[in-house]
Amino acid sequence: MSDKIVIRNQYSCRISAIKKSNGHSSIRAVAYIKARKLTNSLSGDEHNFSNKSGVIDDGFFMPNGIETNMNEEQFYNHLENNCHASTNIIAYSSIMSLPSELNIENQKKLVQDFCQYFTETYQTAVSFAIHEADNIKRKKAKLDEIEKHNLPVSDDELRMQVQNNHVHLVMPYCKIEELNQSDLTAKRKKKSFADSFKLGSQVKDFNPIKYGSEIKNDKPDLMNTNQNFLQFMRQEWCNFINNSLEQNNRIERYTHKSYKDLGLQISATTHEGEMVKSRVASGKKMDVHEYNKQQKLKQQTESDYLNFINVPLPKDLAYKILSGEKVAQNELLNSLKPKPKSDYEQAQELLNQINHAQQLIDNELADPPLDLREKLDKLKTVPGPTPEPQETLSQKLERLKQKQVEQPTVQAKPKQDNDNDYSPF
Repeated sequence: MSDKIVIRNQYSCRISAIKKSNGHSSIRAVAYIKARKLTNSLSGDEHNFSNKSGVIDDGFFMPNGIETNMNEEQFYNHLENNCHASTNIIAYSSIMSLPSELNIENQKKLVQDFCQYFTETYQTAVSFAIHEADNIKRKKAKLDEIEKHNLPVSDDELRMQVQNNHVHLVMPYCKIEELNQSDLTAKRKKKSFADSFKLGSQVKDFNPIKYGSEIKNDKPDLMNTNQNFLQFMRQEWCNFINNSLEQNNRIERYTHKSYKDLGLQISATTHEGEMVKSRVASGKKMDVHEYNKQQKLKQQTESDYLNFINVPLPKDLAYKILSGEKVAQNELLNSLKPKPKSDYEQAQELLNQINHAQQLIDNELADPPLDLREKLDKLKTVPGPTPEPQETLSQKLERLKQKQVEQPTVQAKPKQDNDNDYSPF
């Protein structure tokens, strides 16, 4: 087992609501993620995505081991036509990234384990489909072209996009409950009843905002992961990824936290959708893409990014960053620093200095008070000779002139012949 950990920053988890009021349809969402042709039996709308490619695996989970003879098309037709949520929400849709360090089989097992856990937690059904990277043929062709002609282009981001397998989830916004004996023997069957299950109450935990009279009685706790659905999905999915990586003896670990929550001073980027990427690939300039390019250039000069992200770290240090201990240390250091004074405090301090200016001047001009011992020592000291007055510059110049006049002129001695001088001159 390695004693190193690599913190990865390629994590993505997005949630969106499927609302009737916005013209959305859970049947259409399932048809898209599974590349199938499904029909709404009530409206007659046909949703055909059978020409779509790239679906690696798909599945459907029911809670509490409920078995039904309905297929997915019949199930979501029953949901669409009999679920009348006060919020107009029929279901939630999610798209989550899969770790490229795992092979296809391990990715499938990871998704199935998470879906099983999700149905047990929220008592609802879930449909999933694993997709390969979008536009993978075009991206692979571009990679081959770069390698063939040895083009001076950085292909790291493109290689990462090729490995970008992801999973789509569709989750009904109501509980799926098994029919009990009273439901089976009831004279009048409700519309929410199916062959072996019924549509239960709304899963309020999906949406942390309460409606109607519930606002007064049940205030939402946005920090509770069971109520904040997005936080729950991001956190739990990240935990499942890291557990799977650890079971497969991988040193990589993912985090759902932002750089700020990790205590790292790194420039953050903004999410780019597939539409933005396709337009950039066709040669168009997009503001989001240009902004992210600038942020990534900044990251290459930031010490926290170069030292902590996508590089092997000691295990203790890596878990310290992932758990948020570095944030606590930064907050402690910031609390020890002197807080800057506010504008009001600075103005008050300046006003106090102005009011006490005269007193400060008087204190500077006044002689320092002498105690009795210093006064006695001063009286005992014998006065010394009076120092001579200091000579001025003009007096000194006059004295030097007088001294030069009094000095006698010395005559120059005649030069004696040198017997050793053999010069003919």
